[in-house]
Amino acid sequence: MYHNNPKHIENRDRLRPIIRLIKEEKIKYERPYNLNRKIYRFLSLAHSWKYIKKINRIFKKAYKKRKIIYIDKDTYISPRSYLSSFYSVLSGIKAIDIEEERIFIPTRPPGHHAGRNGKVNSTQGFCIFNNIAIAAMYARKKYRTLILDVDIHHGNGTEDIIKNKKNVFYISTHARDYYPFTGYESYSNIINYPLDWGTDDKEYIKVFKNEIEQKIKEIDPDIILISLGLDMHVKDPLSVFKVTEESYKYVFKSLGGYKTIYFLEGGYNEEVIYIIVKHLLKL
Repeated sequence: MYHNNPKHIENRDRLRPIIRLIKEEKIKYERPYNLNRKIYRFLSLAHSWKYIKKINRIFKKAYKKRKIIYIDKDTYISPRSYLSSFYSVLSGIKAIDIEEERIFIPTRPPGHHAGRNGKVNSTQGFCIFNNIAIAAMYARKKYRTLILDVDIHHGNGTEDIIKNKKNVFYISTHARDYYPFTGYESYSNIINYPLDWGTDDKEYIKVFKNEIEQKIKEIDPDIILISLGLDMHVKDPLSVFKVTEESYKYVFKSLGGYKTIYFLEGGYNEEVIYIIVKHLLKL
């Protein structure tokens, strides 16, 4: 909750329904690894040193001046964003290391638009460091790793980082002709499914059941990391789909046989966040 701009749609209020769920459902939770200099080694798995140093300078400036700084027209850094960013990255690393079969990490700020050098096209879409790509680059040393991205937006930063890398794969469902206007083509380890505006539960589940489940079987991953964007939901202010929690429930159940780690990406309706995360935590 350290990363915050009350005037921005991506603010700390997004975590309030998750905190409520932890208390109501008595969910077991663990804190991230302690913050130490290893964080830079982890960041460098996915990001260039030039970009890491640039963001560090802005972190320090925002902290010292106690002000919010925009790195582009969409993406801000607040005085203590460095804590949220570093702890989110460290949580992803810890999730790879521990034995739990299903883990949810309420990562903030989100990450899947941040590429190796930060900006991939017009903006970084609220993202500073790519939490899931960092974890995947760490995991691939030991595990055959798949990233599944179920956000309304294509994870162009994730694709930029892992494209043509060994032992790591990426599958994304996202809205066609929508920010960041990428994700139309597939590559050796990248499989994109751009879907039409207005896609509903019937259409989404059909694509997932008939195509994506088969692709996952072919990849045969040891571990699946999920970019969980809750902004596909019809009630989300950024959604152009008509899907409900039924599509998410289908995805959760279909991945039941794998070690899965869910990273929070988009999702800006607190009621929707509460409903979908509750389904995930109660599986």
